[in-house]
Amino acid sequence: MKKFAFVTGANKGIGYEIVRQLAEKEYHVFLGARNEELGQKAVQSLGFSNVSFVPVDISDTLSIQSAKNKILEVTDHLDLLINNAGIALDFGILPSELKLETLRQEFDVNFFGTFQMIQTFLPLVKKSQGGKIVNVTTDMASQTMFANGEIPQLNILGYNSTKTAVNSLTLAFGTEFGTSGPEILGVTPGFTTTDLNHNAPGGKTTAEGAQIIVKYALSDTNYNGKILDKNGIIPW
Repeated sequence: MKKFAFVTGANKGIGYEIVRQLAEKEYHVFLGARNEELGQKAVQSLGFSNVSFVPVDISDTLSIQSAKNKILEVTDHLDLLINNAGIALDFGILPSELKLETLRQEFDVNFFGTFQMIQTFLPLVKKSQGGKIVNVTTDMASQTMFANGEIPQLNILGYNSTKTAVNSLTLAFGTEFGTSGPEILGVTPGFTTTDLNHNAPGGKTTAEGAQIIVKYALSDTNYNGKILDKNGIIPW
């Protein structure tokens, strides 16, 4: 049976590389992006016949619904939903100086957007044998690791807290799904040099970051409700 994956925020960066790596593994991959032109360009530059563009703005309920309808024209099931789309608007801004509107905007995309994606596409993931939902997160969202200084302490209240909330979503849905499936997990690629962090030097390449996410997406081990980094399960 043909396998299908939907990756959001996939016209560049880690998302783009996730699409490439899944397409190489014979998945039919729906490349999700907000911008039609950039999305189509990404599909062309990847050059796979098993990659197709699906416009989706995860902060827009109607856009999510229309993405679902577009995918339903091709398949009734999704083996993988990879919630990669996200924004970071407060790098370099102190918590005391963060504007409420900025924080709301980040939560709107990263948290409420991811929540809606899970709810909307759950029926398709449930139809797959061994369907999986992967939420891309950050190690900076682990309250334990952050407090212990085990990770670079970039005190980015907006971005970090939205991802902590996404981790909470992962735990809540994972508890609901239990052992009957589907499986939901959070994966942090760790520090990766991307547009998200203004291409900060010294991180992994986007291909290396994507590899960590794809490894868990395709793993036979069940990590339902867990948050993982390249070495395995990390604390909340």
